[in-house]
Amino acid sequence: MSEPPQKKRKTILDFFRRKEKGKKETGTNMEEKRVPTQSHGTSQSVNSESGKNKATLLDKSSGFSNSGTDHASSIKKAQIPVGTQSTFVPSGTSGAGTSTAGTSVLGGTSVKPGTCRSDSQTSDYSDGDPTQEYSPDLFDSEFNDSQDPDIPDHKPSQKRDSSLWKGKSLATLNRKPGCMNPLPTLRSHSDHHVLFKVPYTYNTKYPPKPHPDQYVDKWDSHHVRIPCSHQSEFPWNNKIRRRWEIIESALRKPMPGPLELSEAICKYNTRLSEKNFQMLYHFCLDEMENSERRYFFDEILPKMIKLALNLPNLITQPIPLLKRERNKSITMSQEQIACLLANAFFCTFPRRNARGKSSEYFNYPTINFSSLYDGNPNYQTIKLEKLKCIFHYFKRVTTKMPTGVVTFKRQCVENFPKWQNLETKLTDIHVSAEGTIEDDGDGLLQVDFANKYMGGGVLGMGAVQEEIRFLICPEMIVTRLFTECLEKNESILMMGCERFSNYAGYAGKFKWSGDFVDKTERDDWGRLCTDVVAIDALIIREHSHQFKTGSVIRELNKAYSGFYVPTHHPGACVPLPAVCTGNWGCGAFGGDKRLKALIQIMAATMAKREVCYYTFDDKVLRDELSDIHTYLTKTNILGIGNILTLIEQYGKKISGSKKTQKSMNLFQYIPRVFDGTLENTDSEPDSPSIQLSDSLEMQHEHCMADEVMNDEQSNHGGHSKLQKSESIDYKANTP
Repeated sequence: MSEPPQKKRKTILDFFRRKEKGKKETGTNMEEKRVPTQSHGTSQSVNSESGKNKATLLDKSSGFSNSGTDHASSIKKAQIPVGTQSTFVPSGTSGAGTSTAGTSVLGGTSVKPGTCRSDSQTSDYSDGDPTQEYSPDLFDSEFNDSQDPDIPDHKPSQKRDSSLWKGKSLATLNRKPGCMNPLPTLRSHSDHHVLFKVPYTYNTKYPPKPHPDQYVDKWDSHHVRIPCSHQSEFPWNNKIRRRWEIIESALRKPMPGPLELSEAICKYNTRLSEKNFQMLYHFCLDEMENSERRYFFDEILPKMIKLALNLPNLITQPIPLLKRERNKSITMSQEQIACLLANAFFCTFPRRNARGKSSEYFNYPTINFSSLYDGNPNYQTIKLEKLKCIFHYFKRVTTKMPTGVVTFKRQCVENFPKWQNLETKLTDIHVSAEGTIEDDGDGLLQVDFANKYMGGGVLGMGAVQEEIRFLICPEMIVTRLFTECLEKNESILMMGCERFSNYAGYAGKFKWSGDFVDKTERDDWGRLCTDVVAIDALIIREHSHQFKTGSVIRELNKAYSGFYVPTHHPGACVPLPAVCTGNWGCGAFGGDKRLKALIQIMAATMAKREVCYYTFDDKVLRDELSDIHTYLTKTNILGIGNILTLIEQYGKKISGSKKTQKSMNLFQYIPRVFDGTLENTDSEPDSPSIQLSDSLEMQHEHCMADEVMNDEQSNHGGHSKLQKSESIDYKANTP
């Protein structure tokens, strides 16, 4: 006896079907709101003629007024005991690293709201820098009267034992070093370049030995063009000379103050002049106390010069470029990174100042620190705080060089999950309003809310999540030397970068607030168990567009490219560390917090990771995120594919209606679809309210199915008829 035909299974798509007969598209696409880019038309730099004259600079750089005292003989070394927390610790600052009011250079300068402006563009070297296109103006509440960016001005509250959290306990999340498979033997191969001698065993006293012993020169488009290359040439007095000879000659001359430092840099950077160093002058002469300035120029700077000029002995093999659409890793010692950053401080890297579209490194971020030295001190005070972080880093590494190693990995993912067909239930989460990724994400995969150009505006005016992370962990800045801009299926993983500074404030109120001693455990290779993944989000110009399927899929793929581990096989090895994240792609980028939270949870689910989410003091978001997660995983279990349908339909509902946007967010909308409280003006038979009984029946079927299907079946067994909506693929032309 034959069985009766099987009843057709309803899907969530049936809730939203509408008869389109005789209907015409009446909505007009709103013109996309453009995120303003940095103005290049005016300059705010202070001319040397309008400021201090050269004689005054010379006198002040030595710590004295125009008293007629002999300049060379008057400079004395500051008496700062070695081993104390005297990294420019201001008078009146506690040893705990808290910032206090005062005039001492690194004690913190007040940053007035609204003072962040465009970097001065007084020379060709900074024109068109893509990493500077958004950072300055997106802090300014005046940049867009109709849609102010939701950017905080304070650091989130510190996580305490009594802090309220929801979801899974933080202590039970998977993390390193517990969640680590034994590391393979460290060695170089075609896709992993190790710049020191292997095999290597971590030593707390001595850094790894560079490999090979002798410098190997390579000057081509596939490797970093090192300034000490024999093929790096420079015009000098109508002759062609080796650039490195000019650099050595310039840096080995006495430098008692910032004017001499700038003159040395200009010797091999002819596009720069005295007017491009106004921020550096102001920092050294007006922010630093006399003793601090003397100590820096007498003790620290000579060690930095020695470190920079040791480049041919520390970087003895060519550094490959991490180019687009190519999986490749670079592992180097912290000493080698410090050497490269010292060269960035002295602006020695060739071909990296030109920013025209035809320039060789147009698709790379800037690396020379010249843009950090430029600008008007009256309007760009945020740069003074950045200089404190940089000077502090060099004080630390020249006093005691770290001996660990760091790995930078570019990951390009080709095959992504079929998101719309997935019935997989969401992973577990921990959500808290208090705490930060860098302070409370020990052993977790920490997310860098990245610019597609690594570091974003770290060397300009930017001071939001990514820039702050690069400033307190300056070793991350070296990625700008060799990392081409990210494509939509790529991420950068930074493993082992050490933290050197504390900070307070956020965006326009960011401040350096003292020394930080990183006590994170190290793995067998000598890397700190701190993994930070850089993923760049879309810029959202029209709020409702981000809910379109094309935009959501792009963000899912981007997050997945950062969370995914190609060699991980569930069941065959230990679990992966949880993702530690927050409001990725929101604030300056204009993303919806609830949408981006859900996207990251879905991506982490398919990457087999749990999620630790910090809402940046947003208690409402904490509670709503916990509630919707409970609803989608326990109350009314929905798979990823069906969640995507709900997201798209929510976007359609709020499209063109600011009133609807304000009255109902995504997390409020989802349960209303099923409980009958969703306002409905459509009387057609397939509307959500009329089909409510069918929806509940369908949800019951899904719950029963989820109990008997294993993960593999649920991942690939869906047959949703969802179709990809046509939407603008906003390229991450990020800020």
